[in-house]
This record gives sequence, C-alpha cells and structure tokens, in this order.
Amino acid sequence: MLRGFILCIVVLMVLGLAGGWFVFQHMEITSLGHPSRVETYLATTAKHSMVARAAQQPLPTETENNADNIEDGHGTYGASCAGCHGYDGRTPTKIGNALYPPAPSLASGEVQNYKDAELFVIIRGGIRLSGMPAFGNSQPNEQLWNLVHYVRTLPNAPVHH
Repeated sequence: MLRGFILCIVVLMVLGLAGGWFVFQHMEITSLGHPSRVETYLATTAKHSMVARAAQQPLPTETENNADNIEDGHGTYGASCAGCHGYDGRTPTKIGNALYPPAPSLASGEVQNYKDAELFVIIRGGIRLSGMPAFGNSQPNEQLWNLVHYVRTLPNAPVHH
C-alpha cells in the first residue's frame, strides 16, 4: 500500500516537472508580445492567491471613507498613479500599456472586485515582477487607505475627455 502511494507521488512529481519544463521552454523573456493563455492563467492565479493571503495579515487601521479622504486620495493618485493608469484611472498611458502586464483600468471589474484590504496591500507592497511599484516606503498608511477610497469612486465617476 505504502509502495503504491510513493510510486503515485513520484509519477505526479515527474509529470509536474515535465509540464513545468514544457511551459518554461515555450515562454519568452520579451514582453513585447502577449503571453500565452497558460502563462496568463498561472500568473493571474498566483497573483490573486498571494494578494488574498497578504490581505489576511494585520493591517494598519483604515481611514474613514469620506469626501475629504477621497479628495486626499485623488491628490495622491494624480501624483503617484496617473503616469501609468491614466488621469481618469480608466485609460492607461503609453507607459502603462508598455508594462507587463499592462496597467489595468482601475474602474475595471478585475480591480473593483478586490477587497479594500487587498487593494491596500497591492498599493503598499506593489506586485513583484510587474510594473506595479510599492508605495509603502514613500507614502503614509493613511494616504494609501485614502487612495483605496478614491479608487472605489472610479466606476461611477464621469469620464472627462
């Protein structure tokens, strides 16, 4: 019984390594083209899992979601985020679109589906191996929470062209 279990584990490990090697051999270092569906799925799944895990840790106290704090978040957004995500938060700039993965529209369902704590840990810690920088060393936690509150207003804000 134990021998069969060990054999099964070894076979699964070999298959996993072979599959990983196959994917690795077909991935490219360049970010000029689009990644495969498999690469996108794996990266997105890993990102969501790590963000959710990080958001479970104790976080600094959230600021109140009010007009003054949203306005403060808007100021922080203009100074720190608009260069990639675009002035309106919906239309990434050329720089934002050149990143891998491209900077998302912050009004999109993908972004808006994050919990507030998840948005906070993304803004505070950035996302490794992407263009999303960490702001935890340059901005106080209160401003980061205010930025989360501002990002929540984007889906309902009027679009200015």
